[in-house]
Amino acid sequence: MVKHVWNYALLVVLVLLAACSEKNEYTRVIPQDASVVGSFQVSSLVQKSGLTESVDKATLDKMKKNVTQGLAAEEAKVLEDILNNPSESGIDFKKPIYFFIQPDGETSGVVACVQNSDKLHDLVDVLAGQQMCTQLEEKDGASWTESGKLVLAFTDEALLMGSGRMKSEELKAQMKGWLNNPKERSFAATDEYKSMSEANADMAFVNGLELMPVELRSMMQAALPEGAKLSDIRMLTAVRFENGKMVADMQTIYKNKELRKMAETQMAALDKLNDKYMDAYPENTFCWMALRGNGAKLYEQKVFGSALMSMPFDIDLKPVFEAVDGTVTLGMNMLDEKIPQVSLFAEVKNADFLQALMNQLKPIISMAGRSMRLVPTGKDSYELQLADGSQFGMGQGPTSICIGVRDKRFYLTNDKLLLNEGVKGNSLVKAPWASEVSGKRFFMALSISSVRDLILSEVPRYSRGIAGQVVDNFSYLTVDVKD
Repeated sequence: MVKHVWNYALLVVLVLLAACSEKNEYTRVIPQDASVVGSFQVSSLVQKSGLTESVDKATLDKMKKNVTQGLAAEEAKVLEDILNNPSESGIDFKKPIYFFIQPDGETSGVVACVQNSDKLHDLVDVLAGQQMCTQLEEKDGASWTESGKLVLAFTDEALLMGSGRMKSEELKAQMKGWLNNPKERSFAATDEYKSMSEANADMAFVNGLELMPVELRSMMQAALPEGAKLSDIRMLTAVRFENGKMVADMQTIYKNKELRKMAETQMAALDKLNDKYMDAYPENTFCWMALRGNGAKLYEQKVFGSALMSMPFDIDLKPVFEAVDGTVTLGMNMLDEKIPQVSLFAEVKNADFLQALMNQLKPIISMAGRSMRLVPTGKDSYELQLADGSQFGMGQGPTSICIGVRDKRFYLTNDKLLLNEGVKGNSLVKAPWASEVSGKRFFMALSISSVRDLILSEVPRYSRGIAGQVVDNFSYLTVDVKD
């Protein structure tokens, strides 16, 4: 008798363990060929946003009253339960919700984990009763409903909402295939999904380059090694919110060994940054970026891409690059008149390249006639004088661009005051992000607060109040490359 009891107990334990270890593989519904896939940790986002604390009982009661008004008691209870506890919808919000876009750019979907299909049935029945969607139809092993151009299907495992320009029957046929996807042929079987899952992010996105404009794709394809395709490149962006910051980590995933080798070689041409030239820009600089390296290597490895190497002017930039040896910085300020003040500084070995560069510019300038002239202003110093700066985005009227080398620093700027008198007051060394620059291979900062008024001046008057609330929530944005 005791033996039978132990055997029964062991059987119960095994069944419980099997039930607990069973995984809901709802992610197998995501198609493997999707161009864009995103995931959202809804519970984490809600918790960090403070929504659970900000919605008090009075507000919740008012919401319940508005939502359930005119409904039968049974239907009202379904929606009240969901407002009290969103998991009563039948959807498991503790697991990520995914969205995806297909390579055609027109077909997309949302995928969620189903915790209780009966509760989901009840919710759709209420919505159908309010004519917000069609009555549920049981077909092909799933429950189906439509709302406008949206088609929704769910099983005991997954909820799938699809949208596209095709007819609903064609979309349903495609969705049926996704619902029946074996895991090994879904996005869940890819390295990108594994990287996304391991990113520990509040939001994560994986995207290919197929949806980029054809002109950009052509330019990028031309720069790739022979045999490599744009589809061999994927981008992973992991976003998390922490201590008053929104941090986005971006990683390039290469499916082609030659592409990865090229990227590693390009990155090796960049050295780690220090605080060089940060004291040459005022603290309120709107946009500032910096990199550091050997110019000859940067040119050889096409770190700046083919666009810079093929300028509309017939100028050979190779000697300029070969002169660079160290830090290169670019900063921009915006005046009240919306005229950008741009300053580029670069460490160079010497000024030998400068005269050759000026000689290349002279034929171009002579063709411009009176609208442009080049004037020597001293040793290794020139001014490119423009009759109308608006042609170069620098405001209407006469404008000068200073070009030259001083103390092994190449400069190109339309801010003569900054060049000659330096920073008046605090420099970028005092910026809140200044300590983050050293050790990076590339760094860029955008000061949103310094151009708040300029941003709002571009917004229609009726939207300015809302835009102001959004802008005032952001101080600055930084982008950096560590490796």
